Amino acid sequence: MLKRILQEPLLHFLVVGSLLFIYLSNNDTTTSPQIVITKGKVEQLTAQFTKTRQREPSKEELKALIDNQIKENLAFTHGVNMGLLEDDSIIKRRVQQKIEFMLNDSIAAIEPSTKELQAYLDKHKDRYTISPIYSFRHIYINPDKHQDIDNFIAELKNKDLDNLYGELGDSMMIDNQFKSATTAQIARVLGEKFAKKLDTLPLHSWQSHIKSGYGEHLVIIDKKTPSHIATLEEINRVLRRDFRVDAQKRALEEFYKELKSQYIIKVEEPK
Repeated sequence: MLKRILQEPLLHFLVVGSLLFIYLSNNDTTTSPQIVITKGKVEQLTAQFTKTRQREPSKEELKALIDNQIKENLAFTHGVNMGLLEDDSIIKRRVQQKIEFMLNDSIAAIEPSTKELQAYLDKHKDRYTISPIYSFRHIYINPDKHQDIDNFIAELKNKDLDNLYGELGDSMMIDNQFKSATTAQIARVLGEKFAKKLDTLPLHSWQSHIKSGYGEHLVIIDKKTPSHIATLEEINRVLRRDFRVDAQKRALEEFYKELKSQYIIKVEEPK
């Protein structure tokens, strides 16, 4: 049933709309209109009181809460009949928010199947592309400290870079080794230009003149996981959240589309 509602959101809105219509119709009778304080509302009032006061209300207090709710309902109903809500944008917005909350809440309770999630992922692959992941080592070279950088790099390359990389080059407040770092993480530390350059470098070979916001670097990439479309296992939680958000958005669009079809809407031009 829930899956059917999710797949055919219009059905859900028609049900909600029908309930609202029945409610309004029941209040449009020749007999005296009713003010009904349901059992659920009484329980809600009790729960709210208990949460606030840290104790259950007495019989007198509960009666006062119910009496106040009756007054609220009577005043609201009378205000509607008097047309007081006609131009009250605050109340209109509050009612709109409450209806939209009801619809969104019903969609949020629906649990998409693995098949539905996979179909959603396939449709939105561009949203879920995981950038390359690198493990690399580097030697920093401060250009302000060397008149001939090329000569300094040549001297470095004559040394055992694989074992001495942590001791060579100029000092900086950044680690000489990165493990399983995304391009976004690398860019935050060494700059976007440096991160993009890594994608052009070969594996297991020291490369020179790799520039960052600090200067130049000798870099060797030890491991690279290429960019790829995420799998369900990698982004399951995020995918479920996005699936519901999109479902709620589509649901509201269909809801208002259906409501508009039931009215003649006129927009008068300002004078």
